[in-house]
Amino acid sequence: MSNPLLNILILTSQLLGVANFVYGADTPPLSVSSKATLDVPDMIQVLSIDGQEQSSFFGTRAMKLSLDAGEHVISVRYNQLFQLGSDDHDIVKSKPMVLRFTAQANGQYQLITTPPKRYDAAKEFAKQPDIKLIDKVSGTSQHAILIKSYAEASLVDSIGKAFQGENDSPTTSASNSSANLQLLQDIWQRASAAERQAFAAWLAAQASK
Repeated sequence: MSNPLLNILILTSQLLGVANFVYGADTPPLSVSSKATLDVPDMIQVLSIDGQEQSSFFGTRAMKLSLDAGEHVISVRYNQLFQLGSDDHDIVKSKPMVLRFTAQANGQYQLITTPPKRYDAAKEFAKQPDIKLIDKVSGTSQHAILIKSYAEASLVDSIGKAFQGENDSPTTSASNSSANLQLLQDIWQRASAAERQAFAAWLAAQASK
């Protein structure tokens, strides 16, 4: 005569065996995200990422953004709230600035700025702010470039991509040089005066590296 309790124990052990087979050591691990992270302090506002405008908020707040591995163009600006009195305040803002960089998988990046604490000094700082992007892993950094619109950020991106093969082998670079030159000429013809000024600023920054 079978023992009901013994049958239950046998069935339980069989089910556990199936579970161990499905979820055991031989099961491949779940994929891990390879996205990069970007820490943004409360005095820097991200305006756009790769041409996509970001939601804006009244005032400022720190945030952590997630970016796919690869090349990105980020438009930012200095943005600081000052309380001038019990019923009065002002937000000091700079013109847009642009950063173009390549995010590594699982990379950790940070935007930093060190504006003055006084209101009058902050207004002067906003005319020529210093915003840097730091790679927290390698310790390298780069400065943002002043622009005048989101469109200029896209222009910088287009120009940069036109020359993205400049470090390839000599054979590849030679074959691409004619196409790159034509693309640059086309971009220049379509650009406004302000956008051409942005390109001049970008070119000067590249020459100083």
